[in-house]
Amino acid sequence: MLETIRPQYKTITELVVESLRERIVIGEIKPGERIYQEVLAKEYNVSKIPIREALQLLNGEGYISIEANKGAIVSSINSEQIDELFALKILIETDMLAASLPLISDEKLKDAQQIIEKINMASSAKVWNGLNTEYYNCLYSGIRRPQTEEMITNIRTKIERFNHICFLRINKAKQYIAICKLLEHCFERKVDQAVEQLGQNLRDARDEIRVLL
Repeated sequence: MLETIRPQYKTITELVVESLRERIVIGEIKPGERIYQEVLAKEYNVSKIPIREALQLLNGEGYISIEANKGAIVSSINSEQIDELFALKILIETDMLAASLPLISDEKLKDAQQIIEKINMASSAKVWNGLNTEYYNCLYSGIRRPQTEEMITNIRTKIERFNHICFLRINKAKQYIAICKLLEHCFERKVDQAVEQLGQNLRDARDEIRVLL
């Protein structure tokens, strides 16, 4: 399996992590399903060492849980966890936007505008998710906060598994209008309105995910 996806600059462990994460995200491996190292080692034609390392990394990301003498199980997420993640996401990202917007360049905002059109034309959940990440990264690019950026990335990773289903069910016209409104406020440098719109966009995303649980 790995021969077709193995670029030279990635380790076997990294490739296994990416593959397993994708399989969990698209629902091929479902919440509550047990994962066996021996089975995965045969599937990927590798030793159990990179499999074990990959499972430890996925455990740290919250995709699976590892229990002593029971092995690895794909994690389930309930509405309380989603509420907690989005409460943090709203708090952190609205603060990031408020700090970034007065300093962000017009060029970055124009980049965000081009990304919006690509989001509207995205043909897969993976592309859609990547473009959304690029869009918001443009809006936060006015300020450098490595610790905050790391927290944003960690929360995105925990929520990512729902994006495949969201992509299929989300009202894309509504999302397009919402992100266009946000960018309009950013171009006008209206910090309060932009922060409020971002908060609303994230609350809407939270509600979309809660419907799926």
